[in-house]
Amino acid sequence: MSKDVQPLVSLFRLGISIHNFNKKSEEKVGLSLVQWCLLEQLIDMPGTSAHALAKSVGIHPSTLTQTLKRLEKKGFLFQAEDPKDSRKKIISITIHGKQAMERIASQKKDWTKCLTPVSNDLQKLNAVLQAMVNYGS
Repeated sequence: MSKDVQPLVSLFRLGISIHNFNKKSEEKVGLSLVQWCLLEQLIDMPGTSAHALAKSVGIHPSTLTQTLKRLEKKGFLFQAEDPKDSRKKIISITIHGKQAMERIASQKKDWTKCLTPVSNDLQKLNAVLQAMVNYGS
């Protein structure tokens, strides 16, 4: 493989590793990283709209919809009709969802401890990838 494509190969491998870590997370603690992040955000933004939640987490609305369905099926959140606009839903974490987040707190600490030494590199990589995604748009 030529050296000029090595960064793309490394990015591909990183994507696969993140995908595998995500699957392992769901097996181990019952929540994928996306699910965990959404629940974490719902703790900080109780009774929020899907639009606000997707924007705050930075995911596409279609990804959000599927993830919300999974979390609702697990009993970790509920969606209710917005009394001001029946076309919209208000999303909140349930007690069961909060308990799940408490149960995984020690695992979250362990993962954070592992990632802390590369935190600056992750932020830089994220910034580069965001710039690449937004380039020419």
